[in-house]
Amino acid sequence: MRPVIRGSLGIRTLRMPSRVAADAPTFLLLHGIGFSHRSFSGLARELSLTGHVIAFDLPGFGANPRPDRPLSIEDTATAIGAQLAGMGTGPVIVVGHSMGAQFALELARQSPAAVSHVVLIGPVVDVSKRSLRAQAADLARDSALEPPRTQVMVAFDYLRCGIRWFLTESQFMRDYPTERAISAVPHPILLLRGEHDPLANAAWCETLARTAPDARAGSIPGARHNVPHSDPVATATAIVDFAAGEPGFTPPAG
Repeated sequence: MRPVIRGSLGIRTLRMPSRVAADAPTFLLLHGIGFSHRSFSGLARELSLTGHVIAFDLPGFGANPRPDRPLSIEDTATAIGAQLAGMGTGPVIVVGHSMGAQFALELARQSPAAVSHVVLIGPVVDVSKRSLRAQAADLARDSALEPPRTQVMVAFDYLRCGIRWFLTESQFMRDYPTERAISAVPHPILLLRGEHDPLANAAWCETLARTAPDARAGSIPGARHNVPHSDPVATATAIVDFAAGEPGFTPPAG
């Protein structure tokens, strides 16, 4: 992906080259804690076949410097909204993975006109496991069984993020009430998870789907928490079909 601009709070914008029509949909990709746009490399390529693709490296992650203060989910979503407003993209299909799902929800809540659809991949944090210890245990269990290529991506981005910023922001991730925020978002929502994702299990995603005004839940067979990286083709297919609004669309069932 090609860097474009650095904006509010140091957000770095990247675009995936695409030959689609000017009026094709725009996908905005928001990564999870510790990650960067690299976690969406394959997904961005797949989505660029049907739309324009933008990814943000969020404050303190990727190549971005650490902010001079901790940032809540609400703070970061406000900065994302300001960045979008300055880009003139029109309403976007916002795709958030893990903690990025919280940013996506909060963006839709704060700036509803900036969003047309919301895709939450591996959404956190399950209310039955709302502690950093429980999240760390699930993350360790998941990481050990991710494909080697995904494990390398995770290790590289985590090292670049650093433990201090990771732990600082993980407290906001833990405390953000995803289950309440989703009930205030009227946009169509797709809840997507890897079939074997321990952080966002099927029961949690189904609970979120029932809480939202307009949501559906599905699973990518055989995948784990980092499904946008490990299976970008299946993930992109589900997102594109959902965003197209085809009658009778059914999310994949893992």
